[in-house]
Amino acid sequence: MTRPSPHRLRELLKKELRQMLRDPRMKAVIFAAPIFQLMIFGYAVNTDIRDTATYVVDLDKSPASRELLDAFTATGYFEVVGRSERSADLVHALDNGGAVVGIEIPAGFEADLTRGAATVQILVDGTNSNTGTVAQGYATQIVQRYARIRMQRSGALPTGGVDLRTRAWYNPELESRVYNVPGVVGVLIMLMGLLLTSLAVVRERELGTLDQLMVSPLSGTELILGKTIPVMIVGLIQITLISCVAVLWFQIPLRGSV
Repeated sequence: MTRPSPHRLRELLKKELRQMLRDPRMKAVIFAAPIFQLMIFGYAVNTDIRDTATYVVDLDKSPASRELLDAFTATGYFEVVGRSERSADLVHALDNGGAVVGIEIPAGFEADLTRGAATVQILVDGTNSNTGTVAQGYATQIVQRYARIRMQRSGALPTGGVDLRTRAWYNPELESRVYNVPGVVGVLIMLMGLLLTSLAVVRERELGTLDQLMVSPLSGTELILGKTIPVMIVGLIQITLISCVAVLWFQIPLRGSV
C-alpha cells in the first residue's frame, strides 16, 4: 500500500468540513444538540433526595430525642410532615404514601443512650427502590454520626489506637450530579462521534457521490482519515462547549490540568 498523500487528504478534509458545516440542520445537531442533551440529562439523571417526607413517632420526648430529630432535619434531606404518639399512625402514613421515611424513637431512649445501648427504628417505603435506598443510607449515616458525637461528649470513645475515617476528596457532599454530569459528557461525545461519522458516509450514498469516491485516486486509508479527522475536530469543539456548560452552569468542580 502507498502512503497517504498529504495533498489528497487535505483536500478531502476541506470537502468534509464544508459539507458538514454548510447545512444549517447539521450545525444544530453539532453545536446545539449536545448542550440541550446535557441540560436535560444533567437534571434528569439525579439520585439525590431533598426534603424527603418523614413521619416521626417520638415516645421519649427527651432532649436527646429532639436533638436526634434536629440532626435529621438540619441536613435538608428529611422534612417532618407528621408526628404522632402511636406506631400505627406511622405505618398508616407509609402505606398511604403520606411519608417515605418513618422514625420511631422508643421510650427510655435518652436513658438507654447514656448506658450506650439505645435503639431507633427507621422504616423506609421501598416502592421507589432508588429513593428508598438513598434515604436509608443517609438516615444510617446521620444516626451513626449522632451516636459518635454523643460518645465523644460522654468520653466513651477511646483516645488511642486507630481512628479510621472516610473522606471524599473530589465530591465531599456526595452529590450525584457531580458524578453523573461528567459521565454524560463522555457519553454525548461518544454518541456524537459515532453519529457524525456514520452520517458522513450515508450522506455520500444519498448524494450519489460514494461511487465517485471509490473510483477516485483516494486510498482506503485516506478515505477513513478524511471521514474521521473532521469529526475528531468537531468533537474537540463539542467537548469544550459542554464542559464549559458543566462547569459554569452545573458547578461541576474542575480538578487538575484542563
